[in-house]
Amino acid sequence: MIKKLISIIASIMPNFIKLSLYRLIGYKIGKNVKIGFMTLILANEVKIEDNVKIGSLNFFRMNKLSIGRNSIIRSLNMMLGPKNLKLGKRIQIVGPFVFMNLVEDIELDDGCGIGSHSIFYTHGVYLPYTEGHPRKLGKIYLGKRVWSTCHVIFLPGASIGDDSIITPGSVVNGFFPKDSLISGNPAKIISKASNLKMVMTKEKLYGRMKEILLDFKGNNFLENAQTNVEGDELRIKKNKNKYLIKLQNGKKIENIQDYKEIIILGENLTKVNHKKISLFDFKERKMILKGELSKIFLDYLGTYGEYFNEE
Repeated sequence: MIKKLISIIASIMPNFIKLSLYRLIGYKIGKNVKIGFMTLILANEVKIEDNVKIGSLNFFRMNKLSIGRNSIIRSLNMMLGPKNLKLGKRIQIVGPFVFMNLVEDIELDDGCGIGSHSIFYTHGVYLPYTEGHPRKLGKIYLGKRVWSTCHVIFLPGASIGDDSIITPGSVVNGFFPKDSLISGNPAKIISKASNLKMVMTKEKLYGRMKEILLDFKGNNFLENAQTNVEGDELRIKKNKNKYLIKLQNGKKIENIQDYKEIIILGENLTKVNHKKISLFDFKERKMILKGELSKIFLDYLGTYGEYFNEE
């Protein structure tokens, strides 16, 4: 009862107080974790790893809750039941209105993405079983890097192989192997998910990075800012401060002292220990953040499905 009361109080507190209260009642909370206002977590065991972000107005009630590092759960979702929820590393539950019924366990492996209005049912029973009506209970499992879009319904025992994609409005039941493009009610395999993926060369990677660079000119941060594109570089001047975002090209950056912040995009980047230089390595999926603009740029990269692990 005391544990429940402390959890309820924690839900309305600022983040630093909330985390302290959760740790007080035995929840294992990592570094740089943020949990939004009126999100309530009630569980016998909780483990939340580093860099997890949970939005506002979520409700968790279960036996065991485990969330891997760098995961994001946005606002207005509900996960409840007597069993366990295990979320791997870099999970994104986009929401809102994702509902998970935990009569049996639910596990999402590393890198899964769940769209809004998705429903996970681990039990199916209503009319009397002794009168011949069906009853089905089963764990739901999504493998690594499964992308489930909006309005998808998962039925008891659904199991999805790695690197699969599920189209909007699908009703998913049973087992699907890895690399499946899944669609329909009832859901069926219509192709390989990998057929949607372009084979990337260095030239295509460069083209896409430059596209990302140029599109950033429309970001809200650059409102009322002066921007200038010179080859592989986007130069920004805002409130008398200068910024530089550039693609890796092997050329030395001139006059570093003139810039408030510099961002370099590329692959297999050499680590630079400089207080002004941030890096985004698209090959190793690593990043070094040094300032305000790099954090804004990271959020912007998320709109392209890009992700990075911080050095």
